Amino acid sequence: MKSEQDENGPKELGFILGKITKRSDYVKASRGRYIEKSSLFLQKIKRDDKKGPRYGVTASKKIGIAVERNKAKRRIRHAIKEVLPKYGKNGYDYVVVATIKTNKVSWKTVLNDLEKAFREIK
Repeated sequence: MKSEQDENGPKELGFILGKITKRSDYVKASRGRYIEKSSLFLQKIKRDDKKGPRYGVTASKKIGIAVERNKAKRRIRHAIKEVLPKYGKNGYDYVVVATIKTNKVSWKTVLNDLEKAFREIK
């Protein structure tokens, strides 16, 4: 089920944001390129197709209890929906991994870290 934002925002740029749903795709992304920022990790892998970019979000138990992990994932998902349409490339999967600092830093820091990670990853 796609939200209105998913259908309207990125579609104007030529693609619709897709979500990674299979564990095997997360594992593949973990073997690709990655970049570490203070509040998150960004992993990137090229797929075999030319469809729009897909994203995934993950948070391990190192983050804390379920409430804290879910909060971190919500913050990252919101940031992805703002940043991925600008920097995402067709045919790539992006996985953002939350760190312990994801919930402790300001929203602007999370957003800036994600933007910097997308600009720096090759």
